[in-house]
Amino acid sequence: MKRYIFIFMGMLLPHFSGAQQQVSALKTAEIKRIADFGKVWGVVNYFHPNAGKGVLNMDSLMIKNIKPLIQNPNENNFREALKSLFSDLGDPQSGIVQNEAVGQSNYSEKRVVYARQLQSKIWYLNVPQKTFQDRNNADTLLNQALAKHQLFVIDLRNSAINYQLGLKQYVDFVQPLVSRLISNTMILPVTRSFYYKGLMREDFPHDLNILPQDKYGTINDHYQVYFGIRNVSEGAYTQAKPDLKYTGKRFCFIINKYVNVNTFKALQALRHRNLCNLVVEGELPNYIYGEFYNMKLSDSLSIKIRTAEVLYEGGTLGEKPDALLPLTNDTSLNAPVILAATKLLTGSFVKQTVKKPENTAYICRTQDDYPAADVPSAELRLLGLFNFWNAIHYFSPNKNLIPQNWDDVLNENIPLFLAAKTEKEYFMALMKLTASIKDGHAVLITKKGGRSPMGIMDGNLPIITSLVGNKVYITAVLDDIHQKNQLSLIKEGAELLAIDDVPVKQLAEQWEPYIVASNKAGFDREFYFSWLTNGAVNSKAVLTIRGKDGIEKVSLSRIKRDDYYALTGKVNRNLLSPPYCKILTENIGYLRVNRIYSGELDSLAAMLKNCKTIILDVRGYPKDGSIGSKLAAYIAAKTDIVAYNSFPYVISPDISKNYSLIENEIIEPNTNPDLKNKRYFMLADEGNQSQGEGNVITLQGVTKGTTVGRQTAGANGMAITINFPGEYFSFFSGFGEYYPDGTPNQKLGVKIDVRVDKTLNDILTGKDEILEKALELATNK
Repeated sequence: MKRYIFIFMGMLLPHFSGAQQQVSALKTAEIKRIADFGKVWGVVNYFHPNAGKGVLNMDSLMIKNIKPLIQNPNENNFREALKSLFSDLGDPQSGIVQNEAVGQSNYSEKRVVYARQLQSKIWYLNVPQKTFQDRNNADTLLNQALAKHQLFVIDLRNSAINYQLGLKQYVDFVQPLVSRLISNTMILPVTRSFYYKGLMREDFPHDLNILPQDKYGTINDHYQVYFGIRNVSEGAYTQAKPDLKYTGKRFCFIINKYVNVNTFKALQALRHRNLCNLVVEGELPNYIYGEFYNMKLSDSLSIKIRTAEVLYEGGTLGEKPDALLPLTNDTSLNAPVILAATKLLTGSFVKQTVKKPENTAYICRTQDDYPAADVPSAELRLLGLFNFWNAIHYFSPNKNLIPQNWDDVLNENIPLFLAAKTEKEYFMALMKLTASIKDGHAVLITKKGGRSPMGIMDGNLPIITSLVGNKVYITAVLDDIHQKNQLSLIKEGAELLAIDDVPVKQLAEQWEPYIVASNKAGFDREFYFSWLTNGAVNSKAVLTIRGKDGIEKVSLSRIKRDDYYALTGKVNRNLLSPPYCKILTENIGYLRVNRIYSGELDSLAAMLKNCKTIILDVRGYPKDGSIGSKLAAYIAAKTDIVAYNSFPYVISPDISKNYSLIENEIIEPNTNPDLKNKRYFMLADEGNQSQGEGNVITLQGVTKGTTVGRQTAGANGMAITINFPGEYFSFFSGFGEYYPDGTPNQKLGVKIDVRVDKTLNDILTGKDEILEKALELATNK
């Protein structure tokens, strides 16, 4: 297999192997550094708070900072690239985690509440969590002092985290005290992050903070999927019964990171209201800044990336405490933290600066496709690779169906994208990448040429080929007026053995890594119709064919792709001929579902109402996007769940924290009785994909009928657009479609009850073997 691919790539891309050698020297460690940089950028792009506020260009963040790493992916450049990225991100809390020893508290907790007068005006109360092992008299001491003093230092430091005692310290002392210091309800800090119900199309035309609505005021699901800001509240404090003893008093609290999280947040909120001073000894815990995602990277580097931020009342970001002092060994009353608290209380109270509320809109911008006269730069090529890889990593509901480890796919493609310095090489790298997800939706399109750039595989030989059994046959010779003599040498039904002396089986193996398909049915449909005879316009190929007179060779030239499709459209063997609704033998009705419109259903139903059996030909892709559900409503006798969709609900780069949302597809019966209580047969084949498969599933659900045909393409769930630099784009299936019993449509296709295989004679004569089988079954029952 590897030898075949090498031959193929050399034949197709004469400059590819030389360019590839330029990066073949990349070591595994160097590739992994580049891959890790792409993963870090993906987390920042989708989850860092600055990504969704419209204040940073996430693409530029990657493009600018990866340049030194591309030039020399050594350990130093990797570290520097990360530092530069985080510097441009503008978040000092995100970045490389230094391997420093974590400071330990030297604070010596006492087993009893400790009270002292610091100065004539200041009273000191030490209430560590250890005091809650026994009876605690802190409230009594505080109440006694309130009558004599105006200024209070409340020391809540602990020597270690103790969940049970820390919670008692909070519930029994801190919470009641804070409630007495407020005059109205106080909202505690809110954690704000992004959520995604699937991924939004990257070609969406607008910046927005709401979903688009159509003229009727309903959401246009074509632009799905939903996204926004996710706020998680920590709760609120309500005012306790007014206590005049607290009027006019000033408090300064001393805490460290070993206090209970509720204590920390409550006192931060109180300081935000300008109702106390706050002194912290040692570092602030991460949860004060939000939530973080930790990553282990190459070269033993560890980083943390903020994935949520903390908002205070009024929608403003929180402030630091009044004083933040390092840990010390001093546990006396002259310790720096106590002196700092004393200074704050004896000085003028400094109110927090009033800030404007943070925006609450998640701004999603159209992904630029970076038009380029030539091949995009290495930075842009990697941007496309990283963008696609991260989109699939976080948002594909079918990642589990990818045969390769997804990390390995990234590592394997980095050298290919770096080597892709010509249009051919870049195009083939994109084809390989998009095909790697094994999703029939992931068709690669270039705005400059359609399925391929101009001059690169933009032509086809003027023949149609079909796989029947294990052999490939020429099933149509197209009417190319410029090659009539050569084409006359080929008889329809001849077996195609090789092209340019390469056996067709070998060609299929060589193309397999580059053809987008969910299953073999999808691959065969794409390859034998579009890619087997593909090549540059006007390039010549020698066909080796076996006909009635033995094996012979015929030379043909490739014609423009558009001309090829136009000529194939003229090959009409009566499979799609109108009328699309008719009465067949023995009062059996026939309806070609994907060629009709919803507005025609009343008249078509009236036409078929006296038929006991109806054949629903659901082959192909619908002209009317709602025809499946609308027709199903005419057939349904009761409200029914015909399928369900599974949407990735993404709230964190930690995959284990994400989950799926299930939405049932429900059909409500239409009042028209003409199509109800009939016997139904559905026809399907490899031409059914996406909504074409969804229609089959929906109609199977309401008819409980028999499905006749062949495996469908197995690519369902709305196609989500992914852009690539150089004006390319592709897609992936954005949600999973399932039968009510949990059977997936993706990869498997729709359920087929009676399989009908192709035969060469049926193809050549235009015999519709699937329809005939359905008629046979309908007549015999």
